[in-house]
Amino acid sequence: MRVALVGPYSSPGRAKGGVESSFQNLLAGLASLGDLELDVLTFREALTPEREGGEDGARVHRLAAPTRFNNLTFHRGWRRVLARALEELQPEIVHAQDALVHGYVCLRAARQAPVVVSVHGIVRETRNLLSSPRDRVQATIAGAALERYCVRHAEYLLQPTPYPQEYFGREIRGRTVDVGNAVADALFELDPAPERARILYAGGITHGKRVLDLVEAVARVPEGVLRLAGGPPESAYAAAVRARVRELGLEGRVKLLGQLDSGQMLDEYRRAAVLVLPSAQETSPMVIAEAMAAGVPVVATRVGGVPHLVEEGRTGFLVEVGDIEALAQRVAELLGDAHIRRSFAAAARSRAEQFRAAAVASRVRSVYEEAVG
Repeated sequence: MRVALVGPYSSPGRAKGGVESSFQNLLAGLASLGDLELDVLTFREALTPEREGGEDGARVHRLAAPTRFNNLTFHRGWRRVLARALEELQPEIVHAQDALVHGYVCLRAARQAPVVVSVHGIVRETRNLLSSPRDRVQATIAGAALERYCVRHAEYLLQPTPYPQEYFGREIRGRTVDVGNAVADALFELDPAPERARILYAGGITHGKRVLDLVEAVARVPEGVLRLAGGPPESAYAAAVRARVRELGLEGRVKLLGQLDSGQMLDEYRRAAVLVLPSAQETSPMVIAEAMAAGVPVVATRVGGVPHLVEEGRTGFLVEVGDIEALAQRVAELLGDAHIRRSFAAAARSRAEQFRAAAVASRVRSVYEEAVG
């Protein structure tokens, strides 16, 4: 079966964000099955397209696409470029890697093959957390409209947890299938060496992630050492985080690491005693699945799809958004009790088996077969 996978793609090991990371891991899993012919189509700013081969077991086509007036024209240029590429490739199925731009473009451009759409985020929720008024308006006008189109027109919506189906409800007119987010095999192969006081946060330094809450919580955990890995940050919010770190006298216990590559992140997971995610909203954060695969207990906020990932009192703890005291207490509990930490770590790693790339890819391939049949 020939499959065209359309989404954000840079190069193996250099994913920019959770969607691309999940995409790369899924691609590796699909390639490992050995019975699929895989073409990756991604858009880039250039005058001429590029075609490459051998990345993650797939042919990669970097399509030259216009960038101006996309929101006003609903990506008409992208649709034309993709339609031509699909006409040439003649795939049996098209798989879009988000229920936004890529999903919309695929649904409008694919004329002869069924389209499967993966849901990764919910723009109606995330737009409320954007710091820029312009970005909020753009997300409302363009993003929400594309998302609505995808939800209502996709015959198959693949979801990482049941949360999107719970959220969209009767708006969904096709079939939803739980497949999970694919996690790199390297995380399962790690030999954990947790440092007792080491707290890891992985994600953007942004208002929506509520990193300031985590800094305040760490100030109440005297032995805690916080590692903030991620980017790009919101500059004003990142400055506020650095200022608060100085005000609390935490310069020696809070480190802003910036964007790390895959090898550096593996080392952070290997040495972390606990992963903390204090976000105001999440759909299915890759960092939680990755931490579980690496055997790292999780403390996170009870939002979106997170309760479908973190089993309270078994693989981690859940707290309410903004409850800094509870956040500090749960982190301190895991740092201070090695027995609980080891128990949670073992349970997390066992539960994460469902996120192995080959397992996720097998579930996705079943959807392909059903859609084509």
